[in-house]
Amino acid sequence: MTVPLQSVLILASAAIFAVICQIVPDSYLDEVFHVPQTQQYCAGHYDVWDDKITTPPGLYYLGVIYTRILSLFTTSPTCTVKALRSFSLIGQLSVLPIVLSLFPVRHYHLSSRTITLLQLFPTLYFFSFLYYTDVWSTILTLLSIGLSTRATQASWLSVPLKIAVGSVAVTIRQTNIIWVLYAVSMEILTVFVYPDEKGKDRADDTWFLAANARLEDMRSPADFVNAIVGAFVRVWRGLRGPTKGPKALKIMCSYAPILGGFAAFIVINGGIALGDKSNHVARIHIPQIFYFATFTCALSIPSIISILSQTLTILFFRPLTFAIVSAIIILAIGTTTIAHPFVLADNRHYIFYLWRRILNATPWSRYLFAPGYAIALYLVFGRAVRKEKILTALVYFGACAAVLIPSQLIECRYFIMPYLIWRIRVATLKAEDDDERRENVIAEYVEIVWYIIVNFVTIGLFLAYSFEWPSEPGVRQRFMW
Repeated sequence: MTVPLQSVLILASAAIFAVICQIVPDSYLDEVFHVPQTQQYCAGHYDVWDDKITTPPGLYYLGVIYTRILSLFTTSPTCTVKALRSFSLIGQLSVLPIVLSLFPVRHYHLSSRTITLLQLFPTLYFFSFLYYTDVWSTILTLLSIGLSTRATQASWLSVPLKIAVGSVAVTIRQTNIIWVLYAVSMEILTVFVYPDEKGKDRADDTWFLAANARLEDMRSPADFVNAIVGAFVRVWRGLRGPTKGPKALKIMCSYAPILGGFAAFIVINGGIALGDKSNHVARIHIPQIFYFATFTCALSIPSIISILSQTLTILFFRPLTFAIVSAIIILAIGTTTIAHPFVLADNRHYIFYLWRRILNATPWSRYLFAPGYAIALYLVFGRAVRKEKILTALVYFGACAAVLIPSQLIECRYFIMPYLIWRIRVATLKAEDDDERRENVIAEYVEIVWYIIVNFVTIGLFLAYSFEWPSEPGVRQRFMW
């Protein structure tokens, strides 16, 4: 890992952490729920639960373990706001880069430059200074997915590790079950569908070729169907083969306990949400995908700027297709847009202002963005990952849709995992020549600078500007993601 980049990041983050804890010493926003609940557990009151909390207690158990370790080195209280916040920061600066460095994709490992870039991802970086679920949820979910990418080399000893990591990830945030399913799917593709390292697959096998087709080779929607059918054929052949049976059993043993346990939780709990269920009812909210694609383009603009002109050219010469897609997007906006009460009322979040002043400024404002959404969707799910295999792209899109579309609330934190997985895939797509490789390196450095600017602005706003609500006099409110 590049020492200067990591050293500067650690020193700068430590300074920011100290300033935040000095200016905002008390629990803020969701910390009002997370910190007291962890403190109850620290005191041994494991039967106490705040009914307003909507996520499982996984973070609080990890927080207790962390404070117990801290208590070995100090006589000061360790279950404090500052100490619990440091748990997030240590995860972001120390554990996340280790997980990312072990994350193989297509036999490539992420460069130290890319790892630093991902650590600086603005939404995640901001919440690394607060005691929220995001950092450790992300770390464990990425580790679960990373373990699935090592399926061809892993032994049976990896099974309990996958069960433990996946289970803890789900006990921190329920929607991580979708990323566990993503991990299962990727492991199945790695073991049964894509060619193995020994090259046993025949190049003239029709279903092998269909299942391994790339997005850039797609000529019609039929290619999607052929890829899916090819995958099922390959899995069926693999299950009948003499060598793949134990691997199938290994996959089943790795994930069945997690999926079974989660199914039992839904039955017992009467749904996926905990606590304040009325404000977290699942509904179809298709524009979430549009918001995510736009968000991704905005934050990764240095990396996609080189393909933006190509994308616009392609769409310009396909006006009918572009018009049809835009019309479908307009239909989705008109029929499934949801204005959650939190978005309408909570002026501490940026989305409050985006919604009121841009997306919903007039009755027709939201529809004007349909062409832009079409471009963003093509960039994120098509052009930027054009070298990706069709099945991998479909599994990723399915996971994004399953995570985002059921949510009524527009929340940038929900974009963290979809964005990181996308950015990892983009970073590991092999450059065609030295010029493209140099362009990618330069783009990543520019993107790091862009992230630093965004972080400076968002953290600066959080610290420098505050206001009061008439309903809560004396309580300072602050702007945040």
